[in-house]
Amino acid sequence: MLLTWASSEPQRHIFTAGDHIITMDVRFGKPYVGTRLVFYDDKDPLKPICFTGNGENGACPTRFVGAVAMVTFTVKRATSTLGSKTSIREHVTVMAQSPDLPTRPPFDRAQVLTKGTISDFQVFGYDESDIAEGEREAEREKSRERLWRVCRQELYLNGEIVAFAVIHWRYTLNAVEILRVQSGPACRK
Repeated sequence: MLLTWASSEPQRHIFTAGDHIITMDVRFGKPYVGTRLVFYDDKDPLKPICFTGNGENGACPTRFVGAVAMVTFTVKRATSTLGSKTSIREHVTVMAQSPDLPTRPPFDRAQVLTKGTISDFQVFGYDESDIAEGEREAEREKSRERLWRVCRQELYLNGEIVAFAVIHWRYTLNAVEILRVQSGPACRK
């Protein structure tokens, strides 16, 4: 990843699900101000990975304005080895947002772990490529004041129907933040 991180130490949260121990490390990036948003896979570091919208593949935003957080989940099993199809599923709903943003339906996605880990990116912002260069700074200032979103992310291990964690995220163009983390019995409420 070619990201500049605001702090070198990740924020760490530890959860349990059955006999699984799940560690979530979160690194918060410095805001992007009109630069390319691209990620690279450790398996093929020369191949760019670009996402749009809800994580669909697409063209990398060339002049991204916004914030990014990288989340790494590590899953270990207390009593035996992990199954080859161990996965984490997320269900994300928008709890509140600025009136300038279009509504966003709930979002579901599952990822299978590779060697006990997966990475997830929390991204919020826009591509200013279509904005005239002389108008970009004014648009950034206006957008910083008015664009925000708060989401609830429920996390499930494998096919479980009870979340092992619920994370409340706040997104602005300057930062992606964790507002609240719930785990265990608190997730059942």
